[in-house]
Amino acid sequence: MLEIESTSKFKYPEHFPPEDFWIQPGIVNDGLAEFTELVDARKGEKVIDEYLQKYRGLLAKFMNFTQFGHHGTWVIPQQQVRPPLTSEQRGLKPDYIVGGKGSDGYKWFVVELKGADQNIFTERNGNVVFSNAVNDGICQLLNYVDYCSSAQSYLRDTLRLNDFREPEGCLIVGRESELLDDPRKQSLKAAWNRLSGGRLQIRTYDAFIRSTGSSWSVEKNG
Repeated sequence: MLEIESTSKFKYPEHFPPEDFWIQPGIVNDGLAEFTELVDARKGEKVIDEYLQKYRGLLAKFMNFTQFGHHGTWVIPQQQVRPPLTSEQRGLKPDYIVGGKGSDGYKWFVVELKGADQNIFTERNGNVVFSNAVNDGICQLLNYVDYCSSAQSYLRDTLRLNDFREPEGCLIVGRESELLDDPRKQSLKAAWNRLSGGRLQIRTYDAFIRSTGSSWSVEKNG
């Protein structure tokens, strides 16, 4: 059995994913107050990404909404999963790959960020449609998730991402205030998450902050 209560005595298990990406339970709330200020100021993708690379524990805590990672969480920034194929065809490098180990084994997510300054929806010819930022993020996630699913053995064996199978995708973008006074937008966002079966979700930064405020439990694992 593995005890994580005392990190000073903790011996990292050899069968875990690389220790460089492991998130120690005691640091998951570091940086939350300043991150909330960045979101309230509607900072763009670059500023938010740079901050989360310093405080990766916030991303681990955010994934609480999936109810995974009670036995360990790993956050891998800017990992190239496919090199460039030609001078015109770029490689694939997701913003983050996030993994969690729970009682049922490992679960992996590909996370794409857009800015808190971006809208989720826009109106065109009287219809509510996804904004350019969200369309771009969804297409990026589809590429990442599809390729990661086809390259499972490489990600498991070369990058040591244990039990890596078909990952799920999560796009973090915008503010909840955009949806509050418009039932059409609320319904469309809920419909997307429902019809995608949770495999490619859209979450606001407000939802991110709420998830980081939920309880974090660390269990023994073997």
